[in-house]
Amino acid sequence: MATTRRNRSHRTLRLGGAAALLVLASGAYADPDSESIYPEQSVTRTQADLEGRVTAEDQPFAYVVDASTASQGVVAVGYDLGLGSGISAIRPIPVVLQNEGIANGFTLSYGATNWLEPTVNLIVTSNLSNNTSSVDGIAGLKVQLTSPDSPWRAAVMGGGLREGLSQAFGTWVRGIGSFGTGPLLVEANVYVEHVFQAGRDGADFMATLGADYRVLPFMRVGAEWVGQDLEETFDPGDEGGSRMGLGPNVAFDLDRGRYQIVVTGLFGLNAISPTAMVRAGLLGSF
Repeated sequence: MATTRRNRSHRTLRLGGAAALLVLASGAYADPDSESIYPEQSVTRTQADLEGRVTAEDQPFAYVVDASTASQGVVAVGYDLGLGSGISAIRPIPVVLQNEGIANGFTLSYGATNWLEPTVNLIVTSNLSNNTSSVDGIAGLKVQLTSPDSPWRAAVMGGGLREGLSQAFGTWVRGIGSFGTGPLLVEANVYVEHVFQAGRDGADFMATLGADYRVLPFMRVGAEWVGQDLEETFDPGDEGGSRMGLGPNVAFDLDRGRYQIVVTGLFGLNAISPTAMVRAGLLGSF
């Protein structure tokens, strides 16, 4: 009988402890003024974000795509401006060489669910040397594969594209992975593209890597690396070899993360890479 009473007491304590933890957790989760539990962020989130979702879409880097998606019913609108020295600033280090160029990117995304996001992107590129321009269209889906409050996160994207210069269509897929602990965030992307045009590579490979550190509640600083045409790193082909760039990054969260600004500068790491590139982006969630 004594053993039975002790077992009942232990079960009662365990149930009571679990109930207390649930009460505390629900209180913190329902408080719209509490800090986000997302490891990479110390900004507060709106009530819409707290309902089954820790964070809306984030943009801590200019070239590296984050694993997050817009919360259900949230529209994310983005604009980015790219400037290249000796080369166009598109995709992000271009295959088609130009004397100099400006790229304007417009992005519209929608949170169909808390983990599924359709997105459309238009890139208007201007060649200042001959006063011409082209428009690239990109459309796809982004799927968040992990919990947004996990330190390890992953997402996958895929879709189609149309090149403005060649008038060719293509398909693409992007894999996204990240790790965040406290103020430190490290993210990587792998991008594969195939264009349906005679004479083009069977597949073009690009990789991006970024790391930054939150120095203030609203500010992160770090660096990004970009590698394009990596399939030609050791065996240059039609593209003339791979192009790589590395440079500093700074990102700002405004209005508790509703608006985000990021600026990254890249410097070419090999002879055929652009001498310098700058990309600045603005993302708003509504």
